[in-house]
Amino acid sequence: MIKTQTNVYDSSTVEASTYNFKTKDLIVTFKHGTYVYRDVSEVDYLAFSNDKSQGIALNNIIKGVYEYEKLED
Repeated sequence: MIKTQTNVYDSSTVEASTYNFKTKDLIVTFKHGTYVYRDVSEVDYLAFSNDKSQGIALNNIIKGVYEYEKLED
């Protein structure tokens, strides 16, 4: 069983993401900082991670739907 999945992207804003399938935390690393989005559904995570543009997908699928916090640098 996969517990976490990490992806590295070729994106102008999103560098990488890590999703924890148990806690449903999605950690997104941007060029300017790292954020954790809480209780993200697996369906939304997969839609985000498989999109051709993670920046657009983040805005359309994740932001405004899930609580988040900035992690310390």
